[in-house]
Amino acid sequence: MLDFLSDCDWAEVESELQGRGVKALTFYDVVLDFILMDAFEDLENPPSSVIAVVQNRWLSNGFKESALATAVWSVLKAKRRMLRYHDGFISHFYDISEHLSPVLAWGFMGPDEEVKAMCQFFKDQIMGLLQDIFSFVNVRYTTVEDLAQDIMTLTKERFETLCQRLAAAD
Repeated sequence: MLDFLSDCDWAEVESELQGRGVKALTFYDVVLDFILMDAFEDLENPPSSVIAVVQNRWLSNGFKESALATAVWSVLKAKRRMLRYHDGFISHFYDISEHLSPVLAWGFMGPDEEVKAMCQFFKDQIMGLLQDIFSFVNVRYTTVEDLAQDIMTLTKERFETLCQRLAAAD
């Protein structure tokens, strides 16, 4: 992804992402909204077939995890066929998603309560950051510099909280 972004046609990337509802090429719009918030939304409403497999007490956890990974890969493969730019930003994003999404889906929906709690904590921190960014109590909307400073401070605080939680989980 980094190689792609270092030498890509940004107009093409912008066009591709605008087709997906991304308003601007900003960290908020691309990473926080398009990638993370959409992923959290997808995890809240998984297909009924996925729920049926994950909640089936007769199946082994290994089989459930494998079935979930297969379902995720199938969805990504179907989405990949619909791409306008087959070597564009979304294609590279899907390359990453093929590795991360099954693991995260299993973390959120699997039987390991500690992993599930960690995934939920991560989600809560991201959603809390988003709420803080748009809070007149937590962010000064007086100047661009004040706004940027407050958002950076909030982001660093959330990052530090996540790091502390991850360190405690070791």
